[in-house]
Amino acid sequence: MKMTKPIPHRNLIWRNSLAASLAALVLILPLRLPAGEISAHNPDLPRHPLTLKDCIAIALGESPKLEGSRLDLLAAGAEIRAAQDLLWPNLKGSVTGEAFSGEPTSKFRIFSGTGISAAKKVGLAGFGIGDLRLEYPVFKDGSIFGFNDAPAVELKRAQRDALAWTTHLTREDVIYSITQVFVDTVSAQNRVEPIDRKVALLQQSVDIHREQQQKGLILPVDVEVVTKQLNGAQSLSKIIHQQAVAGRLGLTRLLGLLSSAHINLNSTLPEPPAPPDAAQLFHTMLAQHPSLQAQLANIEKAKQDYRLENFRLYPDVDLHGSALYITDFSQFHTRTRTGGSQTGLNQAHDLVGGITVNIPIWDFGAQLNTMRARRDTYHAEQARLGAVGDDLSSELVRIYEEIYSETQRMLTLQVEAGKLDRDLRVAQSQQQQGIGQPVTTIDAEVAVIDKQEELDVHRSKLLLHYADLQKAMGGTWKWLR
Repeated sequence: MKMTKPIPHRNLIWRNSLAASLAALVLILPLRLPAGEISAHNPDLPRHPLTLKDCIAIALGESPKLEGSRLDLLAAGAEIRAAQDLLWPNLKGSVTGEAFSGEPTSKFRIFSGTGISAAKKVGLAGFGIGDLRLEYPVFKDGSIFGFNDAPAVELKRAQRDALAWTTHLTREDVIYSITQVFVDTVSAQNRVEPIDRKVALLQQSVDIHREQQQKGLILPVDVEVVTKQLNGAQSLSKIIHQQAVAGRLGLTRLLGLLSSAHINLNSTLPEPPAPPDAAQLFHTMLAQHPSLQAQLANIEKAKQDYRLENFRLYPDVDLHGSALYITDFSQFHTRTRTGGSQTGLNQAHDLVGGITVNIPIWDFGAQLNTMRARRDTYHAEQARLGAVGDDLSSELVRIYEEIYSETQRMLTLQVEAGKLDRDLRVAQSQQQQGIGQPVTTIDAEVAVIDKQEELDVHRSKLLLHYADLQKAMGGTWKWLR
């Protein structure tokens, strides 16, 4: 998977001395910025307004989801190595040092390894014990000397493969999230000015209607209707302003910046791509989609789990060996039965080697039923592979239908917007000639603004449908990179 190089944006640490840093701050920043604030002119960010591709590049380098996926892959790789290492010889050692004194309290020796008899009485003695133990699973859980493809190792490898394919899906989720927030935010910012213009026009219309009512030319209900229209436009203006602010804050968060950071977004949305060939998309999706590959990895995982439990019905063969060495670190004095004393240094060792065969004889069918459960799980994962392909196909058909509906609606709105623009030009011309009313011109311009706003909303939806198409394809079809 090609990784996009992240665009750094954190505050850089001054590398020169403290005095030079303070001098630079005094000379360059007379008014100190709040701690952690990143302005649009910060050299860590691009100087130009951020485009959608810029935001995607930054987010792919800063996404916590992708970072978590990367760490999961590292952990999965370590688990593979750990499973493999358990199949090789295992050598353990231990060293013990002890001191003791006294005499036996029974017919057994004080310590069997020193050769001290029951008749001896020890004043103070110290000894050390060195122990080495070697264990080698010759045949265990399907592993033969650790050289074949053991189920325990293959199971961990299948888990890593599933995580690797899931990482592709996570990357597309990040791209879609950035695209959705960017498109919604820029669309809201672009609609702020027309909606504010609409509020100003309706305010003029209310003033004209009130003046006409005072002259007795219209009824009070006409003023009430226009006033409600103005109130609705004012509420809509407040909402669109807040939507722009919320979108900017949300995008700042997704880019990994602090909430106090200021970013400047390019107001031009990308053009929608040409509709891709559906037959080619279906062929590519059913052959390469990460969800299908992840499900194949899950099938392999269930298969190896089934093999592992099946091999546990067979005997295990282990080679083992041990070496025990005991040495006194100090001389000790003992008294004999005749009243004399003797001094000596005792040493002993013990070497053992053998082979052990563990044979499962009877467990009331527990292991057999466990094996059957893993076998049924394996068959269930195989059945789900077809379901994953069906879900992907249904999702692709749904997105194509929505793209068609949005495109058709946009074409209709473009025709209606053209007609309304013509009516506005006619009303403006008539007003300039003195044969038209100002209210007529205002109503015509408000209608054009409403229709253009509706067209902008559907244009944004169309872009998000194409982004959803890329997400549904799991990155096998690219529009945004």
